Amino acid sequence: MTLRGDLLTDIDNGVALVVTEDGLKAFITVRNEESVNEKLINDLLRQKNIKYGIDREIIEDLLENPRKGTFIVATGQPPREGRDGYMQYLFTTGARTAPQDAPGEKNIDFREIFNVPSVNANAVLAVYHPAEKGEDGRTVTGEVIPARKVTELAVRAGKGAALSPDGLSVVSTVSGRPWVKKLGKNVTVGVEAVYRHEGDVDIKSGNLRFNGDVFITGNVMENMIVEVTGNLKVAGFISRASVHTTGNLEVMKVVTASKIVTGSATASHDQIEKKLRSIEKSIAALDAAARQLQDKLRQGNKNVQFGQVIITLLDKKFTGLKKQVQEFNDLVYKHNYKPPRQLEQAIQSLSHICGIQALKLQNLQNIRENLATALDYLGYLEKNEAHIIAHSVWNSDLEATGSIKIIGQGAFNSRLTALGNVEIKGVFRGGEIYAAGGVKAGEIGGPMGIRTHVRTAEGSIIRAARVYSGSVLQVGTRVFTAREDYNMVVARVNEHGEIVLH
Repeated sequence: MTLRGDLLTDIDNGVALVVTEDGLKAFITVRNEESVNEKLINDLLRQKNIKYGIDREIIEDLLENPRKGTFIVATGQPPREGRDGYMQYLFTTGARTAPQDAPGEKNIDFREIFNVPSVNANAVLAVYHPAEKGEDGRTVTGEVIPARKVTELAVRAGKGAALSPDGLSVVSTVSGRPWVKKLGKNVTVGVEAVYRHEGDVDIKSGNLRFNGDVFITGNVMENMIVEVTGNLKVAGFISRASVHTTGNLEVMKVVTASKIVTGSATASHDQIEKKLRSIEKSIAALDAAARQLQDKLRQGNKNVQFGQVIITLLDKKFTGLKKQVQEFNDLVYKHNYKPPRQLEQAIQSLSHICGIQALKLQNLQNIRENLATALDYLGYLEKNEAHIIAHSVWNSDLEATGSIKIIGQGAFNSRLTALGNVEIKGVFRGGEIYAAGGVKAGEIGGPMGIRTHVRTAEGSIIRAARVYSGSVLQVGTRVFTAREDYNMVVARVNEHGEIVLH
């Protein structure tokens, strides 16, 4: 601390009073204890106008026991600092730094080092904490030490957001990318419903995950992941990437060797649900037949275990059930994704009727309950229509809960699955189409007889300007294999249950 030398007094008597430069402390320094007396000390305090924070106990102790030294005889009150108003943001900036030389962290996925911040509608974006005023202080001479003035911010809600009734919170009104604009004491928080990603999604930008609509001005590059809760438009191409949107997808250029899924519940879920309902009916029939046969055998005084009855019926009457179960397993695991718990339990339960394990069955109640749970789960999934539009598709897997439209050269060696229609302006050559609605294509198959399978739901129609020999057309369960080339094809099932070409 700094002492004010001009406040030294009675130095000739061997006693001096010193006040610090900030005025918060007063010291008495004793060089000659014989000079210490009450009148001298009071005179020093009075001369220097010391009247606040005087420590009478120290002074009385010094008078009773005079001694050399320096003693604090008065202490002022420093000001208590207030706090400026500030914003607390409840969304992340999205930037994350990869660890440097971290022990045991040798495999860093640099695609995951950055995520675009995004929020859902009705989320609290930011909370304003008002300023808190401080308290003035006081010097040992009684002078006021003013506390620093605090600053309040003016909080505003921008586009896509709204202020709470008390004006202290900003809440999103749409899903999207949150943003903050600061200008002086004004702070504006809003949400951009469409996020514009400049350039490519690649290892430099990292994988892209966003709640809201997204426009990518470049391409989606190899091994990258794009997950969007909303609509997505890609100005370039998608190559060897994984893209999942809950809304529509438009790709201006080529999709190559990629996995594309649109919709909250995928088109695969629809196929899984249909297959599981078919299995549920078969299991119910198997259960009824097993009980009936076991009762009949018991009436003939034959004690046969339930599991033995099940195996007999599977071998004699329900020969297609094991195939149904295998097809169900293939559908669930075809994308190498970990399935939901309800589907895993259904698969595990169904495994008990395949093979020797069936001998241990005492009833089918547990299996039927797990199937019902899985069907309930599938039934609760939101099946919104989400469409795909792309220029052309090569060696890729596309799924849409709506329709798929290919507006350029066509689709080659790919699998297209849609709960709506599939429309291909050009060629579909190699691979498989499943459309719950109809299919319309310029050409199906190829002159070299490449395997091409086009399948629709019962009652739908397949249209093509040309169908090449070797192509397989399927409507519901009815299958037609072209043995020659056909032009201007309209394939449907007639009143006799046969596929006819018009």
